[in-house]
Amino acid sequence: MKKKADQGIDGILGLSDVEIVRVERRRDIRVWARPTKRPVCLYCGHGGLRIKATYERELKHTRQGNQILIVHLAVPKYHCAGCGRYFRHRFSGIRPRYRATETYRLEVFDGHHGGISQSQLTSTHAIGSATIERWYHHFIEQRVSELSGRPCPQVLGIDEHFFSRKRGYATTFVDLKNHKVYDVVPGRSEDSLRSYLRRLPGRDKVKVIVMDLSETYRAIARKYFPNAKIVADRFHVIRLLNQHFLEGWKRFDPEGRKNRGLLSLMRRHRWKLSEEQRKRLAVYLKANPVLEARLFLVNGG
Repeated sequence: MKKKADQGIDGILGLSDVEIVRVERRRDIRVWARPTKRPVCLYCGHGGLRIKATYERELKHTRQGNQILIVHLAVPKYHCAGCGRYFRHRFSGIRPRYRATETYRLEVFDGHHGGISQSQLTSTHAIGSATIERWYHHFIEQRVSELSGRPCPQVLGIDEHFFSRKRGYATTFVDLKNHKVYDVVPGRSEDSLRSYLRRLPGRDKVKVIVMDLSETYRAIARKYFPNAKIVADRFHVIRLLNQHFLEGWKRFDPEGRKNRGLLSLMRRHRWKLSEEQRKRLAVYLKANPVLEARLFLVNGG
């Protein structure tokens, strides 16, 4: 049973080239671990290393249920026989002199970025609010530096969505060639997007911009993406056609427009209708050939 428990902890630990020595479950889960192999010298690449001393680091690693998993890591100090220099063992995902692993720091960042308050994270993760603030700004700066060098996609999708009551609307930029979100920027007017678009790298190389029928976005695209061809999003075009069809139906046959059964049939694709539903729709359209012609255009034939 103990081996199975250790294997479960090993899966949670996720640190490479580290073996578990023992596990203790108290108020927190405490794991004692050590490296499985000796590295080569960081300075000369020599393999003949001697362990000069070993010290222990205590690191918060992750939360497991209501408990914090704390790692007691044995860290050897090596002496290289080749160059005579000393250095400590380096672990992937653990920075020197930090009291938490990158996994734990990122866990706190994601929680705070997702809306969890500092006071709640202070209680659940046993760290101070100043530490949360410092970690949060560190990862924000890191992500900004990663994103700032990316060139703008050559096939770009632009759309708006409601972000929150406090921040209002936001504009989403999508890399349509790779099916990935490129960036999300608060605001949807030219004034709110101007500074972002001016410093956007590679915007002169954008070939196609896909967007809705908003005149605001079309003006922005013509101004900031001069070499791009503007293409109307199919979804918005079909939705506009449907709106015009329903308005025309209301003027032509107001009583039929109020019939929910007919409305349901009109909004479905032909291949999604049963045989009985098709017959019912055909009878109505035969009596109203103008609507039949308009419906034919909306459905693309």
